[in-house]
Amino acid sequence: MSQPSEPSSPPADGPASGPAAPPATGAGRGVIYIAFAKLYFMVAGAVIEFRLPAILARSVFGAYAVVSSVVSPINNVLVTGSIQAVSRFTAQRPETARAVAAAGLRMHLFIGLPVAIVFIALAPLWAWLLHDMSKTGPLMLAGAIVAGYSFYAVLVGTANGRREFHKQAGLDVTFATLRALGILGLAMLGLGLYGAIGGWVAAVGIILTLATFVVGLPGKVAAADRVSVRPMLRFFAGVALYLVLLNLIMFVDQLLLKRLATEWYREHGQALANDLDRMLPWARKATGFALDPSALADVQVAYYRAVQNLARLSYQAILAATFVVFPLVSRSTFDADADTTRRYVNITLRYSLVFATALAVVMAANPEPLLDIPYAADYARLGAPALTALALGNVAFSIFAIAGTILNGAGLTREAIISAAVTLVVAAVGNAIVIPMCDPGREVLLAAATTTGCAMVLGSALAGYFLWRKLGAFVPLASLVRVALAVAAALAVGRVIPFRTPLMTLVEAAIVGLTYLAVLIVTRELGKADLRAIAQVRAKRGQGGGES
Repeated sequence: MSQPSEPSSPPADGPASGPAAPPATGAGRGVIYIAFAKLYFMVAGAVIEFRLPAILARSVFGAYAVVSSVVSPINNVLVTGSIQAVSRFTAQRPETARAVAAAGLRMHLFIGLPVAIVFIALAPLWAWLLHDMSKTGPLMLAGAIVAGYSFYAVLVGTANGRREFHKQAGLDVTFATLRALGILGLAMLGLGLYGAIGGWVAAVGIILTLATFVVGLPGKVAAADRVSVRPMLRFFAGVALYLVLLNLIMFVDQLLLKRLATEWYREHGQALANDLDRMLPWARKATGFALDPSALADVQVAYYRAVQNLARLSYQAILAATFVVFPLVSRSTFDADADTTRRYVNITLRYSLVFATALAVVMAANPEPLLDIPYAADYARLGAPALTALALGNVAFSIFAIAGTILNGAGLTREAIISAAVTLVVAAVGNAIVIPMCDPGREVLLAAATTTGCAMVLGSALAGYFLWRKLGAFVPLASLVRVALAVAAALAVGRVIPFRTPLMTLVEAAIVGLTYLAVLIVTRELGKADLRAIAQVRAKRGQGGGES
C-alpha cells in the first residue's frame, strides 16, 4: 500500500486559507500516521479478541460477539459517514473548517442522538429477532456507544478534512488503548458480558472528552460564516445508506449464524440429549453445563468470531488507505482533475491488493496452527477450514471497501450503493440457505465463510466495473494475474511444510509470505516501476499547486 508522498513545501490550499486555515499534514506523511494508528488499533483489537476467550466462557464470548455485531454496524455507519461528510466539506474549502465542524455537531442532534435513543428503545426487538431475550440489557447498554461515537466522529472528521492526520492518528491510538483496558479490565473483574460492554462505553466517553481538547470545539460561528446542515445531511444520507449495506455485509453471516443455530438447537434438542458422546462434552464445557439453545448458538458464534478476527486482518491492515484517499479523490474530482484521480485510484487499489493478499495467503496456507496460537485447540480444530475461505474472501472485501470509498469520494454514491446492495443480498440469501443445511461445528462454519467470501468477490468485481466505467481506473488485469500466481505458489509452499509448533508455525508464515513477495518481484509486479508511479503522482501534485 502506498500513497503520494508529501511535497517539500506545505501544500497550498488556495488564497483563502490564510491564518484561519489549520496547519496541514501531507498525504504521504498522513499515510504513515494513520497506517501506524490503524496498525495499533488492529493490534489492540486483536488483544481484546484473543484475550476475551481466555477470560470468558465460550458462550459469554459468543454473547459479546453477538452484541458487538448488532451495535457495530450502526457505530461504523455513524463514525465513517460523519468523518467522510465533515472531511469532504472541509477538504473542499479548508477555510470553513470551524463552520463545517459546527454544522456536523448540529447534524447529530438530528441523527446520532435520536438513533442512539431508538436503538436503546428497540433493544427488546433486536433480542427477539436473535431468539435470545437475555441480550436485551447488554444491547441497551451498548446504545450509549452509539451516541458517543456520533459526536466523536465529527471531531475526527474535522482533523481528517484539514489533513491533520497526526491528530486523527493520536486519537485512534488513545481510543484503542482505552477500549482494550476497559473491556478486558472489567471482564477480568468477573463482570462478564456487562463488564465487557461497560468498559467499551467508558472508553467512548473518555475519548469524546479528549477529542474536544485535541481537535477543539468550533466555538461560536458568525452568522455570515455558518454552513448549512442540509447539504451535509444529504451527503450523509447517501453515504450512510452505502455504509449500512457495507457493514451488514461484514456482520450478516454472524447474525444469521446466531439466529439459525438457535433454531437448529431447538429443533434437535432431543437428538443432542441422546448423543452425549458426540456433541455434549464440548457443549457442556463451553456453556457451563447449560443446554440452553441460545447459549449453544453463542458458542457457534464464538468459534466463527475467532475465524473472522484473523480473516479480517488484511482488511484492517489497509483500512488507512480509505481515510487518506477519500479527501484526495474528493478534491481531485471537485477540481475535475481526471488524470490525478486515475493515479490515486490505481496506486491505492493496486498496492492494497498486493499487501492485503500477503496477509491473507499466510493465514490460508496453514490455518489450523495459526488459529491454535491465540485460541484454544477447539477453536483451531473447528475453525481452520473456514479461515482459509474467509481470509481469501476478505481480500476481495478490502478492494470492495476501498472502491466504494473512492466512488463516494467522487460523488458516485448511487454506484457504491448498488454494488453494496447486490453483495449484501447475495451474502444474506446464501447464508440463510446454507446455514440450516449444516450441522454445528466445522461444517456450518465453513459453509458460512465460503458463502460470505464468494459474495465479497462478486461485490469487488461489481464495484470495480463502476470505477472503470466512471473514472477509467481499477486494478490492472495483469496485476490480478500476477497476484493469483503468487498466491498459488505461496499456498503450495505452505501446504508442504510440516511445521506445527507455535514457533515453527511463525517461521512457516514468514516463508509463505516471502514466497508470495518473491513471485511478485520475479513477475515484475513489484519493482522500480512502483517508485516511478509514486514520483509521477508527486510531480502532478506539485504542478497543480497542492492537493487535499
